[in-house]
Amino acid sequence: MTPMLVAELVGGIYEAALDPCLWQRLVDRIESIYPEMTVALFSHESLVPSAALNVVANYPEAALRDYAAWHFSTSPYVDFVPRNRVGNPVRSEAIIRDEELYRTEHYNDFMRPHRIGRHGTGMVLEREPGGWASLSFADRWNDAERRAHQMQLLHLLAPHFSRAFKLRRTLMDMRSAGMASQTVFDGWMHAAFVLDPEGRMMTMNRKAEALVACGEGITLSRFGQPRSFDDRSSRALDDAFASCRAGADAPMTGGDLPGVMLPRRSGGAALHAMFWPVASAASFGLPSLPGQVLLVISDPDDTPPGAVAWIARRFGLSPAEEKLADAVIAGVPLGEAAEKLGIQLSTARTRLKTIQAKTGCHRQMDLVRLAMSVPTIRLV
Repeated sequence: MTPMLVAELVGGIYEAALDPCLWQRLVDRIESIYPEMTVALFSHESLVPSAALNVVANYPEAALRDYAAWHFSTSPYVDFVPRNRVGNPVRSEAIIRDEELYRTEHYNDFMRPHRIGRHGTGMVLEREPGGWASLSFADRWNDAERRAHQMQLLHLLAPHFSRAFKLRRTLMDMRSAGMASQTVFDGWMHAAFVLDPEGRMMTMNRKAEALVACGEGITLSRFGQPRSFDDRSSRALDDAFASCRAGADAPMTGGDLPGVMLPRRSGGAALHAMFWPVASAASFGLPSLPGQVLLVISDPDDTPPGAVAWIARRFGLSPAEEKLADAVIAGVPLGEAAEKLGIQLSTARTRLKTIQAKTGCHRQMDLVRLAMSVPTIRLV
């Protein structure tokens, strides 16, 4: 039991927690220490064998099929799992004595025909309400020194298996949460970028990918920073980002969102860029770190009406209120929106207050967030 051997196996456990494909390499390495021994790294759900973790060495395919089809239900070792403490190595004779084992269906119809050794050691690695995982060794002969070595090894590895399984669950939860957030992110009606504290793109949604790919109004520098083909607009982006970054650790309060108009190479309607500090962006359900900034770019030529129409139906907005809400959500300043709609600024303000009262959105940012929470829908 050299330190180098233990370090190799411990490292293999954590590597496999990060990449489940490496469990087989770990099992094969253990088998090489005890040649001809059957090694089984099993998981069960509601007592039934699970494919989620099923890694073996010297375990015949026919035996695996018979075990999964029926003989898991005849196993005295499976019955013992609920009574065995997690991380506690145990010998098979402590579970069932030889004279009892010889009378069982499991031994006579499964272990003997498949030449599975009865001199075993093993331990439960993880147990949850829905299932459990275990590591077991089985020898066909009773080598006292070899089995003592196996017990010693299991005692040394037990805490590392426990930590590795916790790490695996944490990573799975994080990955699931990340995928769910990205799915929602991709459903937003506008292009959106999450920028790091230096203004470099960390992630973007599908609308943003398409916008960058066309190169009409927004591109990314070789460092990943949003840029316009127009130098003045690029400087305006940098200034707006710096202003937003200065308040990155505090939510924004009141008023219109700061924005930058980005011209198009083709001369079409300008894009409108808006920034949020991370304290506000976190409410969009995106994972965040201190100093991040959310950049949202609306394209008046490619803004599906679905979200605004849904909001209008859901909250009973009048046609005039829906038009103003559409402009506000697109990032158009209220004065400019009033001019385009042919109404007085005071009328626009009154109408906006009515929209806020109906939707419960007391800031422009809240109204935009509501629209972005609605999946892209094209109404017919």
